[in-house]
Amino acid sequence: MPSTRFIPLLGILMLVLVGSAAAESFIDYTEGSVEVVRNGTAFDGEIGLELLRGDTVRTGSDGLAVLNLEDRGSLKLRENTVVVLSDLGREMSVELTRGGLFSKIRRLAGRGYGVTAPNVVAAVRGTEFFVAYGRTIEESPDLWLCVNEGAVEVSLEDTGESVTVNEGEGINILSSNRITDPKFYPWTQNLNWNTDPSFGDVRDDTDLDGAYADLRAFDYD
Repeated sequence: MPSTRFIPLLGILMLVLVGSAAAESFIDYTEGSVEVVRNGTAFDGEIGLELLRGDTVRTGSDGLAVLNLEDRGSLKLRENTVVVLSDLGREMSVELTRGGLFSKIRRLAGRGYGVTAPNVVAAVRGTEFFVAYGRTIEESPDLWLCVNEGAVEVSLEDTGESVTVNEGEGINILSSNRITDPKFYPWTQNLNWNTDPSFGDVRDDTDLDGAYADLRAFDYD
């Protein structure tokens, strides 16, 4: 009798272990210079490298990286981008300290995802959106965000001001403390949302500096 119970329990345990081993975040694709910083040590970000909570991933001037977030989706880092993997648990969050980040997140019950930057939180349950941080119109860096699918709730930590950005819309957060009204920005049509190289080119060559002229026209009339 004990053996008849032990075998199925062992089988269940093996399935759990296999599932846990497979459910890891890792670097899925790279081009150019990609680096990971872990506990103060920097090393090359190679395809297949497992990513841990607290890791910083950064791309060089010729770099690009696609990160696989377990069963949650994927992130794509443009060139000259720095992202800190703040939390890889049920409520995943990453901090964008420079550059441009595409997030393609699946909707899963009870599991969230957020992108933070100084004084800004962008939270979702399942969507596809782009965030760029670090370019400047005034004295402090701006953050801008646009949504390809779904909706993103964006809020300011110091005031609690928030806005929902829906599919096809974008916003600019001026000097990280003023949120513009959601609206359509023409340049967002040129973004390359693909994160899977098997479906074609994944590099996004949108001229973000040129796009800032568009942002000035909309937000600084």
